Amino acid sequence: MQRLQVESRLASYQVVAEPGALGRLGEVLAAEGLAAPRSLVSDTVVAPLWAQAAAASCGASLLTIPAGEASKCWATVEDLLGRWLERGLHRGELVAAVGGGVVSDLVGFAAAVFLRGIAWVAAPTTLVGMVDAAIGGKTGINLERGKNLVGAFWPPRLVVIDPQALRTLPARELAAGGAEVVKTAWLGDRGLLPVIRDMAQPRFGALPVEVWQELVMRCATVKAGVVSADEREAGPRAALNLGHTLGHALEAATAYRRFLHGEAVAWGLLAAARLGRRRGLLSPAACEELSSAVRALGPLPGIADLAAEAVASHIGRDKKRDDGGVAWVLPSDGGVALGQRVTIDEALEVFTELQKAAS
Repeated sequence: MQRLQVESRLASYQVVAEPGALGRLGEVLAAEGLAAPRSLVSDTVVAPLWAQAAAASCGASLLTIPAGEASKCWATVEDLLGRWLERGLHRGELVAAVGGGVVSDLVGFAAAVFLRGIAWVAAPTTLVGMVDAAIGGKTGINLERGKNLVGAFWPPRLVVIDPQALRTLPARELAAGGAEVVKTAWLGDRGLLPVIRDMAQPRFGALPVEVWQELVMRCATVKAGVVSADEREAGPRAALNLGHTLGHALEAATAYRRFLHGEAVAWGLLAAARLGRRRGLLSPAACEELSSAVRALGPLPGIADLAAEAVASHIGRDKKRDDGGVAWVLPSDGGVALGQRVTIDEALEVFTELQKAAS
């Protein structure tokens, strides 16, 4: 079993990775000194694949939510909290989240607000969940007006990664998760970029489990280093938003129905690369290195038909805005440049360029 420490002011925790960990989740939790969860939450897609066995190994009741980004909302949280109350959960309980980024974000947020905070563990089953959503303690839900506008910093007690779960992901889901890997690679492990290019479809699903585990844990190491240094995003942690300003706007502008999260981030990375090049932060070679890694993931859902004004309105409501506007994270040759003020007009120019290039 591989393990990694994440430092947190609330409670430092481990990320552990081992093939087969989901099927014996109860045993893994016990070995880490954690009680079995009373409630395990998953979605309707993951439940029959992985969560039923995980719940059985813990002796936990399995609760499911509808799969998809549309479930990451107030109504789902309220329903989940009600079901926990019906089962008599109290402050000393532990709950578990088994699923992708939506499940991790939502269950973590519900745990943060239930009885003013109960413990939770994350067992991500998607590439996005493993390399990003489950690590760092950021939890939250979406509003109609924008992505992740409501949330809390509430770290899990443990993150359990079973790389075998990636074998049941469709190629599209794996490619979408690859965008978060590209982002992470640019921030702290450039050696992952050629690995991503070699993973290009249709070979995603054919990678050996040990290769997936190494890739996931290398990404987790980068993220753990960032969030341990800046848990509440007061400074350096903002780097993790690379590609997300436009990405979140695209998700919201299409009612969270067209793009998987990683696909929207991929478009965001391509836009950020162009902006970085415009501002002299990226050399031509570095701009191509980043852009080619994104393109290697495969085709993305189209943007040619999207109204620029609708996208702009969601950029303007980004959660990172302040009195000076929206602070972007842009790539540089050496990493990223934080707090870059990008006007709406400049953002739309680049978005229009991407639309023309994609048409």
